[in-house]
Amino acid sequence: MGIDAALIETIVDTIGELRPDEALMGRLRERFPGVRLTACFDDDVLSGKPVYTSPAYAVYLVGSGEHCLSLTNDYEIATGVVIAEIMEE
Repeated sequence: MGIDAALIETIVDTIGELRPDEALMGRLRERFPGVRLTACFDDDVLSGKPVYTSPAYAVYLVGSGEHCLSLTNDYEIATGVVIAEIMEE
């Protein structure tokens, strides 16, 4: 399954405004087999710009250009998705 804007939209629609906890990540992995999904806290993301942001979480793309993983906004090289929970202050 390729990663494109339509897939990100479907993932976002599936999450809604829920917080990305273990149960939700498990449901996402079941619904989107073959898509590398990772969860973390948004504070742990030190670079990159999200392709989607809500009050509860941000969505980043992981790219594998030049043999190293990094965050990207280029769907052409995207190999994974990070769902980063935004902590309430």
